[in-house]
Amino acid sequence: MPANDKLVFYDLELLNKPGLVWSPNTCKTRYALNLKHIPYETRWVNFGDIQTVIPAITKRSERPTVPIIVHNDKPVVDSWDIAVYLEEQFPNNPSLFHGNVALHNFFLQYSNKYINGSIYRIVLLDVHASTGDEKLQGWFRKDRESSMRGKSLEQFAGDVNDNVTKLKTGIALVSSHLKDHPYVTGDRPGWADVVLLSHLTFLVAFKPEIFETAVLSDERIRAWWDRTEHIRTGVALPNL
Repeated sequence: MPANDKLVFYDLELLNKPGLVWSPNTCKTRYALNLKHIPYETRWVNFGDIQTVIPAITKRSERPTVPIIVHNDKPVVDSWDIAVYLEEQFPNNPSLFHGNVALHNFFLQYSNKYINGSIYRIVLLDVHASTGDEKLQGWFRKDRESSMRGKSLEQFAGDVNDNVTKLKTGIALVSSHLKDHPYVTGDRPGWADVVLLSHLTFLVAFKPEIFETAVLSDERIRAWWDRTEHIRTGVALPNL
C-alpha cells in the first residue's frame, strides 16, 4: 500500500482491560482487514474518547460509534459500510463477499439475532465492569439501560444458562452447514466467517470457559475456529 494510502482503524478499548480485542463490531472491521491482507494502524479509543475523538474525525452530528476507518483522508463508519468500501477499494485482494453480497448480509442478520444476542447477555455485566472508572461505568449503565425498556443491566442479562442454551441452538445450524464446507462462506473464508468470528471473540474475551464448553465442544465449530486462526491473527495464508 502506498504511503498516501495509509489506513487507520479505530478500535474500542476497555480501560480495565487495555489492548483486549473484544468488541464484535470493531472485530468485524479488524478481521475484514486481516482477511483482505490490508495493512492498517490501530488507534484505540475508550467509551469516554468516543464522545470527542470520533465526531472530530467524521464531522457528523449522529451518535458517535466505532468502528471507523480513515483511508485517503476519508472516514468510513459502520462495519458493514466499511466492508463494502474495502471490497470496492481493494478488488485485487481476497474477497469478502465472493460475488454474493446479499447472502453475507443475511448471515449477518442471522448471527446478530441468534448468536450474538445471547452472547451479549452472557457478557454484558463483564463489559460494564471493564469499561473503566465509576464515572464511565455509570455512563455505560445509563446509556445501555435507556434502550432496555425499563430493565436494569442485570435484568436484561437474565439467566446465563438460558442464554447458553439459546447460543447452542444458534450455533447448531452453523455447525450443520460446516459438515459439508470448510468455511461458513464455502470453500473460501469471507464476510460470514468474519461475522461469526467477531461474535465468538466477544464471548471468548470475557467467558473463555463458556466458549470452551458451549462452543468448542462442537467438533466442527472447533475445526473451523482453528482453520480461521489466520483471520484472527492477521497472519496471511497463501492462495486464499
